[in-house]
Amino acid sequence: MGRNQWKANLDELCRSLEDYAKTNPPEVPGQPSAMAAHLSDSLYLANSASDANFSAICASGYLFSAARLAPFGRSLAPTCPGVVLGTTGSVFFYVSPFRYPHTGCGLLFAHTLELHYENEGVATPFDSGALVKKFTRRNPAESPQEFLSRHELPIPEHRRYLCQCMDALFHKPEDYVDGSDPRRPGPIGLDGGDQRRWTHEVRVPDRVAVRGSHLQAVFAPRNRVAADPAVEDLFKWCATEGVDHMSFDTPRGDDFEALRQKCRDYIRRKLY
Repeated sequence: MGRNQWKANLDELCRSLEDYAKTNPPEVPGQPSAMAAHLSDSLYLANSASDANFSAICASGYLFSAARLAPFGRSLAPTCPGVVLGTTGSVFFYVSPFRYPHTGCGLLFAHTLELHYENEGVATPFDSGALVKKFTRRNPAESPQEFLSRHELPIPEHRRYLCQCMDALFHKPEDYVDGSDPRRPGPIGLDGGDQRRWTHEVRVPDRVAVRGSHLQAVFAPRNRVAADPAVEDLFKWCATEGVDHMSFDTPRGDDFEALRQKCRDYIRRKLY
């Protein structure tokens, strides 16, 4: 499957959402709102990691796919979502603040990263890995692989569907960023899980360089920056290159919640 099929999927999904909005009031405006258009065009690509994994990312200078890491001891079980879906060769991002729990550090990349991978990268309007164990498909006869291929969208054009969703499914576009549940489920046909059920995912092949022109911001707990030379070195590089770098305290012991809130605040300052 390639860009022609992904474009056809996008057109079909946009039509489905338009039909859904007509039959599930309140009806949305014919033209996208200014805020939906702005946010959908501008939202960053987020990738978060545990402390240990983030240290390895900082040291190597790359985000690696699971397949790239496998020869170095990161074994891939046959039942893991990436193996089941055939996505182990990809690096994953959310088009949103950080969404993946059990992580405490993260990277934001500018939306321009998608242009660099537009012929190879692909998006879905949900977290693909959660199709295997987290989400419930309303048509259980369709396999996760078939469901995934039917919803794969080209990048950066997938943001057209994101824009329509912000107006059609949410009380206001900012709710998508904040992680508030949509007021209407939409036409895709997934239930269960959490915010990742309706958060756009972008996958690009093999590896992504961290210290490059697309890096927007780096986030890590203050004690992690002080204790880990690899993380500290990345923060120093960011300071030299004019890349935003955010350290924060975790007084409640919940690194992910502090990370997520710091990212939300950052996006509000930059994009609202």
